[in-house]
Amino acid sequence: MKKLLFVAAILAAGTAFAQDTDQTDSERRLEEFNNQKRHEVSLDVVAGIAGLGINPRYEYVLGRYSGVGADLNIGIADEDDLDYRETFSLTPYYRQYFFSKEDYGAKGFYAEGFLKFYTFEDDYYNFDSNQGFSTTTSESYFETAIGAGIGWKWVSNSGFLIDINLGIGRNLGLADEPEDDYLPEVTGRGGVNFGWRF
Repeated sequence: MKKLLFVAAILAAGTAFAQDTDQTDSERRLEEFNNQKRHEVSLDVVAGIAGLGINPRYEYVLGRYSGVGADLNIGIADEDDLDYRETFSLTPYYRQYFFSKEDYGAKGFYAEGFLKFYTFEDDYYNFDSNQGFSTTTSESYFETAIGAGIGWKWVSNSGFLIDINLGIGRNLGLADEPEDDYLPEVTGRGGVNFGWRF
């Protein structure tokens, strides 16, 4: 009788262990998706529609809860529309995803830290008291900013993605300020990106 109970206990333990290691079909598909699809490319449609710039993005999914990537922004805004125009930027970032219950992860709510290298043009006015008129001067500057942002990403099972984000960064003060004018101390970052994970 003792031998029979011992054998039954071993079989029950083995069955319980086997049930823990067997994956369902859904879990297996999600694991394959996570292992195969780690690259993302997307384009900011809001910046494109508004005529502010062309803003492609690349992200590499490190795992279920994190990713690294970079944004490139090429400003195409009309000079007459804005006094302060970002003409070019490169923004590497690190993202940490939260509350991701889906096993293929790297989606949902996230927070990010970024470092933004950018050039911009700023228009300022010079008033000549002797002549009685003012002139507009446009200067180009290079600046670097460090900042943080938040966002939300949706990824379909096929890989189509929508990413909405917003961030703010503090300029490090590398640009020389013109006389009698102040350059911005902060810079923004944000958009609505449509893209693909492959």
